[in-house]
Amino acid sequence: MLAVMPRKRTTVTIDVEALTAFRRMAKKSNMSFPRYLESRMVELAKAEGEISKSYETLGETRGGDRTIDSEERVQ
Repeated sequence: MLAVMPRKRTTVTIDVEALTAFRRMAKKSNMSFPRYLESRMVELAKAEGEISKSYETLGETRGGDRTIDSEERVQ
């Protein structure tokens, strides 16, 4: 059985230039800004040995089921 770790909302203060850069990088990666930051922080924590290499994030959880295409929704 796969254990799911809950997400926790937090607030951080980030340099304006860094924030702008991270938002651009998130857009280029086709990810939401929070999802992008989470994935990069998990990558760093894995590389530093703070999180198991086998750990996987929850992924995108907003917007409901996106497994059907737009044409199927119309019908």
